[in-house]
Amino acid sequence: MKTTMKTLIALLFVTNAFAIDRIVQENGPVGTFPTISAAITAAVNGDRIIIHPKVGDNPYVENITIDKTVELASAQDGVRYKIQGTISLTAANNRTISIIGAHITTGSISGANAGWRTNVNIMGCLIEGGDISFNNQYYAIVVSNILQNGGITIAHGKIIGNDLVSNSTISIVGSGSIANDTVNIIGNKMGRIICSSDIFLNIYNNFIKQFVNFGSYISIDYTFVSTTLKLNIFNNTILTPPVNNFSNRYLRLSSPAIIKNNIFQRSTSSFSSEVPTFVFSGAITITASNNYYNTSSINIPSENNPVNVTSGPANPTTGQLILPTPALDGADPSFEFYDLNLSVGDAGCYGGSYTLDNYFPITGSSRVYNIDMPFGITTTGAPLNIKADGFDR
Repeated sequence: MKTTMKTLIALLFVTNAFAIDRIVQENGPVGTFPTISAAITAAVNGDRIIIHPKVGDNPYVENITIDKTVELASAQDGVRYKIQGTISLTAANNRTISIIGAHITTGSISGANAGWRTNVNIMGCLIEGGDISFNNQYYAIVVSNILQNGGITIAHGKIIGNDLVSNSTISIVGSGSIANDTVNIIGNKMGRIICSSDIFLNIYNNFIKQFVNFGSYISIDYTFVSTTLKLNIFNNTILTPPVNNFSNRYLRLSSPAIIKNNIFQRSTSSFSSEVPTFVFSGAITITASNNYYNTSSINIPSENNPVNVTSGPANPTTGQLILPTPALDGADPSFEFYDLNLSVGDAGCYGGSYTLDNYFPITGSSRVYNIDMPFGITTTGAPLNIKADGFDR
């Protein structure tokens, strides 16, 4: 046994000893690489590819395939490196690929081939025209990205603090590789969320604003049929367009959910009298409380004491509360929903500990994006365990 352990430690040491930084720099000194693809070709598993932005803010013009455990990062914190082309990831068991601080002028970041499980981190990127898309062979953590015209599609992972500028879609599809998995969708700005998979969703503190034509006009659409609890929908601000369309819905759910501290707000217009509604399939259980509506008394049917307001409590551009409003300090008064200043929480996307303020503005710089810790802290008892997740380049 001792011999086996010594051999294992030696192998780990040898494996990590050769992991180095590969420098990409236009007209750089000897030992650097002129293209990102050349650096990836030379890299071994565990290397970092450190990329200097080109002179004159020009892009690296190349389609990139990543088939190793590597990290792509900018040589300058807060300054993105430009790529004109697509980034395609090749899946393999236990491979980890991180792309931090890229500016994709044309093209998408995607992975579609088999090779469970590949861990992917897409963080701090700006994507002008494409999407972020991964099938169920990938566990994707998508954090603090700006997508000017595209959407995000994953099967497993986390989607936190992203800005889908054109109000595009976050899609959860094909989630079958991890039994009883949970996807966290927290602190994003987007047009809608759709899910067709058997997976649990935590949907917290998103600003969902449908100002574009999706056809069906459904802000959160969960179509997997189940009788067990599948969704927590907390502290979102949901705006829907004023359209003459009978499919205009805030929520369409086919599985049980807990829904609280949300603002459901209809955008106003002189050309439409249609108001959004809620559709819950079958005999599913919906537990709702502390939600705010300005939709002519169209509420979640099972909710006790829904709060109807005569005007929209949220700014339709920013999602911030328009004062005075009962949504201020109007969330569930339980401690777990308190605001960061330890006052009773606000309803909507800026309320509670996952407030949208944690994630915006997106600067492109390094940041901590998630902290896991107990909601209640006492002076006696077990040690306090705190875990923080972040990225640095």
